[in-house]
Amino acid sequence: ARNMLSVVFHASVVLFDIYTLWYDQKYVELPLPEEFQELPLKARAIFLTFWCLVLQTIYFSIALLNDVIGTNAPAPKKAPLIRKIKDVLFSLAFPVALYVSSVFWSIYGIHKDLIFPDDIERLFPQWINHAMHTLIVPFIMIELLFTRRNYPTRNVGITVALIFNLMYVVWIHYLYFNKGAWAYPFLEVFNWPMRIIFCSFSTFMLLTVYTIGEKINYFVSPSTTAVYSNGVSKRH
Repeated sequence: ARNMLSVVFHASVVLFDIYTLWYDQKYVELPLPEEFQELPLKARAIFLTFWCLVLQTIYFSIALLNDVIGTNAPAPKKAPLIRKIKDVLFSLAFPVALYVSSVFWSIYGIHKDLIFPDDIERLFPQWINHAMHTLIVPFIMIELLFTRRNYPTRNVGITVALIFNLMYVVWIHYLYFNKGAWAYPFLEVFNWPMRIIFCSFSTFMLLTVYTIGEKINYFVSPSTTAVYSNGVSKRH
């Protein structure tokens, strides 16, 4: 019964996320800077929000596949490859979801025009906004609290998070130096020292949320084993 609930939950999230991505691509037209008009996927890939939703969709798809052909045992002695991939992907999907949601709504609350100007908000369906910036958090929290996983070693998990973070930072700077425009209005307002501080703080925040997810996981999954960066294993 537990596995069937897991299948239903994972399938529902996958279908909802895919529908959100499809609807956005088919029906939503946004007045983005003309420098980005020629980019594929309606230039959505300039936004970390889009990267995040694609990541969540991939994770929940892998989790669904693991329900069917893998194992949901708390700490399998010989985990199949699909389970290992799922566990590593979760360690990235969790902090990215919390980071995207918290940063978006924080900036939205402080100075909305810096991240979600009126001309975009008018054309962006409210349900898609919440699908991309709000619902990602309860979905991944339900996953954390009610399913089981073995987190990767701290070194592996942090490295994966840093690579993902670096890829996006390099991407938006590549766009700026090649297209002459920033993905987000607040980056236009910032000077270079402020941009460096923002990117550094964002990296710190992502790694902090990663650590929080890891700690919560060991609290709700007492039978899992933590493997620290020095190679020491500790049963939780």
